[in-house]
Amino acid sequence: MRPSSLCLSAALCAVLAGYGGVKAAPQSQDIYKFIIGGTGATKVAIAPCSATVEPLRTSCGVVREVLKTDLDFEGFQLTPESLMRSLPPVDPKAPNYLDWKSVGANILVTFEVTQTGTEFALDARTFSVDGSSSIMSKRYAGRVEPTNPNTFRAFAHQAADDILSLASIQGVTRTRLVFVSDRDYPDRRRKELYISDYDGFNVRQVTVNRQLSILPGWTPGGRGIIYTSYRNGDPQIYLSWIFEGRSVPNVTNERPGTQAFAAVVSPDGKKIAYSSNRAGNFDIWVANIDGTDAHNLTGTPAQDTAPCWSPSGLEIAFTSGRSGSAQLWVMDSEGLNLRRLSTVGNYNDACAWNPSREFSEIAYSSRLEDGGFEIAVVDLATGQVRQLTTGRGSCEYPSWAPNGRHLVFACNRGGTWQLAQTDRMGVRMRSIAVGPGNSQAPDWSQTVR
Repeated sequence: MRPSSLCLSAALCAVLAGYGGVKAAPQSQDIYKFIIGGTGATKVAIAPCSATVEPLRTSCGVVREVLKTDLDFEGFQLTPESLMRSLPPVDPKAPNYLDWKSVGANILVTFEVTQTGTEFALDARTFSVDGSSSIMSKRYAGRVEPTNPNTFRAFAHQAADDILSLASIQGVTRTRLVFVSDRDYPDRRRKELYISDYDGFNVRQVTVNRQLSILPGWTPGGRGIIYTSYRNGDPQIYLSWIFEGRSVPNVTNERPGTQAFAAVVSPDGKKIAYSSNRAGNFDIWVANIDGTDAHNLTGTPAQDTAPCWSPSGLEIAFTSGRSGSAQLWVMDSEGLNLRRLSTVGNYNDACAWNPSREFSEIAYSSRLEDGGFEIAVVDLATGQVRQLTTGRGSCEYPSWAPNGRHLVFACNRGGTWQLAQTDRMGVRMRSIAVGPGNSQAPDWSQTVR
């Protein structure tokens, strides 16, 4: 697949190329201090678009709705639409602050759009209602597809990330998901890899192996995907550089009859950790990303699988049956200082290390009781475990957002596997509509596009 065929849209390319604008410093940081959630939470009003004619009204409306969803996802408290309907139209450059104080808003965001054919520009302004002052003003401009409302989403995501930066939050709206789906195979026995925006929009297929393609993971720069494929019979590790149109099969150079799977790339992008049975049973191996200098880190009769790297790259957690049941263990990246990590649950698997240095924790799939699996998180400092999901069926394969504030995973609650997201405490949960069939094993890219 050519690199251009994977571009989200012309709008995305324009946003990637940069944007202009001026960020005005407020008189006091306290004027627009953001409080997310709880008593005294900052209330943010997203003003209705001032555009009254097409196509501006449609494009501005798309931007506004996407921005609202993005901010709501991060826990911002938004001013209800019912309150804003009572207000007169807003001047996007010079709002009447008394109007917005009357509906309890602390922060106001306004929009202006201009569009001529495929040329589009969005002027987004953020104001402190409490301080009666401008906080930030930015312009986002580029080419779009006027007949496709989804092409305006990239502008909204960029604006959302800029607003989130005011609250010292690393935005994830321009990150991607990769996941496994059987949607194109009626027999459901074959699976391919697909990527989407973080919210499930703009789904695109990235493999056409016509076999099982499973367990995908992004490279740190978001330019490649490492995964397990049964294309040549036995499971082998493939590395697909999706924007260069090339794929490297059998990266770890497995011999005929041996198997390798569940590869993950180190945070610096130089190494891979994976599970291979080339030594007789499944062990955790580490190699350079091109497969050279492979060495066995575990080398025991136990079955060791599903590794994940720590954010520093100095440790590796993995699943092992050495204690009698599948549990999480952790070791140094050279195989030393081995210790057991999980003690709660009779089967724990598919670890995912929180990438944020703020949170020292690992998410995983846990069978806490007889029945299905749920998503759990263990605090590495205290050993305490919190269960994020609950219900009939199973939830498996968690993956962290790059800011460490959210998780994506797959749940089977009604007969099919679907993707879902939650915050790290399991309070705010939502399903992600990525299309038909079963969607599983998602991985969240750690870089913005």
